[in-house]
Formats: sequence, C-alpha cells, structure tokens
Amino acid sequence: MEFSLDYREGRRVKLEVPAGQVILPAISAEPAEAGSSLTESISMPIGTAPLTSLAESAKSIVFIVEDHTRHSPVLETLDLLRKLFESRGISWDKVSLLIATGTHRQMKPEELQEKFGVFSSDTRIVQHKAEETAKMKDFGEFLEVPIQVNEAIEADLTVGIGSIVPHRFSGWSGGAKIVLPGVASYESVFKSHRMAILKSKADVGVFENEFRELIDETGSRVGLDFIINFYYDINGSTAGTVAGNHVLALRKGVELARKQLLRQYRERTDVTVISSFPSVTDFWQCGKALYTSDLITKDGGDIVMVSSLDEGFGDHPLFASLLKLEENEILEKLDMITTEDPLAYVAAYAVRKVLQKKKVHIVSDTKFAEEFDELGLRVNPDIQSVVDRLICPGKSVSVLQNSLVLPEITTEEV
Repeated sequence: MEFSLDYREGRRVKLEVPAGQVILPAISAEPAEAGSSLTESISMPIGTAPLTSLAESAKSIVFIVEDHTRHSPVLETLDLLRKLFESRGISWDKVSLLIATGTHRQMKPEELQEKFGVFSSDTRIVQHKAEETAKMKDFGEFLEVPIQVNEAIEADLTVGIGSIVPHRFSGWSGGAKIVLPGVASYESVFKSHRMAILKSKADVGVFENEFRELIDETGSRVGLDFIINFYYDINGSTAGTVAGNHVLALRKGVELARKQLLRQYRERTDVTVISSFPSVTDFWQCGKALYTSDLITKDGGDIVMVSSLDEGFGDHPLFASLLKLEENEILEKLDMITTEDPLAYVAAYAVRKVLQKKKVHIVSDTKFAEEFDELGLRVNPDIQSVVDRLICPGKSVSVLQNSLVLPEITTEEV
C-alpha cells in the first residue's frame, strides 16, 4: 500500500507498506460541512458586530499576527482587510501589526517580506520580544499564572489573526492563544506551560482544559475584540474561516476543525509514521508530531517522524541538552527552576515523556543531523529503509500524512 507524506511546501515523500499490516482509520459517515469564506466570516461574525463597523469608530487598530513558524494566510487576509477598509473610507494609517513571536526568535527582513509582502514596508510592525519585561502591561493573575502582555496590544480595536489546529498544551490553538503565549512575557509563557503539563487536563485535541481557560481569560482581560481564525482539511488546505468573539467564534471553529481532522482508529499500532508538516522549522516546533503520534502508538512502539528540521533544534539550545536527562530528572529541576531558559525545561519534559515510552526515528535531510545523532536521535535520509527495518511480520502500522491529523482510539465498531 502506497502512502504520500507532506515534507515541505510542494514536496512529499513516498512510502510503501504491506497492506496486511496497515491499520487504516474509519471514514466518518458525516461529511464535513462547507466552511465560510474569509469575506463571509468577517461580514457575518459570531458574537459581535462586523469588523468594518468596529473599525470605523476606532482611532487605533492593532492586528496580532503569526510569525514565520505558523502558516495561516496572513498576507491574503491583510490584502482583503485593506480593501474592505478603503471601501468604507477607513484609513489604513491607523493600523499596526504586532507579530506574535511568543518565545521564538525575531523574524529576519526577508522573512517579513515573504510573510507580509508590501505590508512589511508600508505598515507599522512591532515584533514581540518576550524578554522585554519593561514593555509588558500587567493584567493581574489567573490560575496562579501572571498575565503580562506586550503594551503594543493596546488599541481602540484589537484583532487576532491565526489558525485552529490540534495542540498539546492548549488542546487546540486559535482564539486568544495569539495573545498568550503569542505576545505575553516570558514569565507568563513559562508559568502557563508549566501549569499545562503539571496541573491541566490539556492534551492534543482536548478542548476543555485549564490552559484554555487561562487563554480565554487573558483575551477578555486585555480586550481582544475580534478574531479571524482559519481551520484546515486533512491535506492542509484552508477548509473555512470563523470570525468574531474570541471565545464564541473559536468554539465554533474547533467544532468545524474537528470534523475535518478527526480520524478514529480501532487500536494503537506498533509503528506510527508521521510527518511534522506544517511544523518543520525546528525540533521544538515539530514536537507537535510526537505528541500526536503518541496518542496512537503502543507503549514500547516506534515513531517514525518525517521533518525537514530547517533550523535543527532551533533557538532554545538548552532544550537539546535537556533531552539527555530522564523525565523525573527534568521534573526535579523544573520544580526548583533557576535557569536562564525555564521554558526549555517544560518543552523537554513534554518531549521526554514521549521518548521514554516510544522509540523515535527521524527521517530528514537536515544539515543538523550530527546534533541529533549526538543525542541518540538518529537522523535517517530514507524513510523506506527505516520502515522496512521496523515492520517485521505481525507488527501493525499507521501512517499520518501530517501533524494536522487528530487520531482517536475507539473500541466501537465504526
């Protein structure tokens, strides 16, 4: 049986697996409903007035937008919004862009141009820096997590533009997640993620959890007036858009996204093959694929992760070295944190929990292969040879073409 997995934009890798060993997901009898277009969702938002009506009376407008590690159609959205504003006589001069880098590195000039096109030069842009505590505004505390957010968020109209996909720490992305962790202080990001792994029911695809409560509360406190969120089909194409109130619109978006991405399996498999696409920037980002494949892989089984890993371990060098430690060792250090990059401990703990139950095999052409090999995370150039080595007779295999897929184990006959 032949499979095709996403690798990079416009590039896929092929894989052959004996049909008798493949566990395929059940096909839902309920077809996913057609989604609203960007124009429709903005003009008929959920739980609030149309965006142009809100913008007419606003003297200042800030759009919080994703950075280079995310892939929503921001440029197309900004193009449409400017045209809508111009048609209503709303000046674009009062618009600024606040880039939700979270704790990621700053975007390079060429990345700004690629992501935002002409807006990179004719619209005021602020790149969030989580470490700049002097530029954060305090909005109190919730669930023992301080809510400190970039002061640039303050405007008469604040709009978040992002995506709704399954997520390990918040269950689903989208909504006010563009604010926390997107434009929050390092302390807020660290303590919220620490809470998510130690005290929350959060997991991939689990919407009701404490981290989501914190995110929604943050959106309300800072005055997130409107969201524009995209959701995707199983192939990574935009399936629809929701817009409006950051809580109500998100809930509708998650409902629609779940219908697109959910795949039910009758059992866990010995071997899971998954592509981390579209999260391919670095190992920090492609951890999404590990969390997803963990849901469907037997303990003691194998995960084959395909990822281009363009920037290796990324801009958290401590994260890589922590993966040498056992889960309990990381947790001990996490409880008495004094390090310069505590968030690296949280991410390493989450990844290590997977590595201690499953064996991970990386397939990539990354130039950072030696760094992974040093940690025992061997990088293989060819997916077929890896899978052929693992699937001895009697072993079952599942194949997830990208990390957007939401696998769910069910004992029901479907």
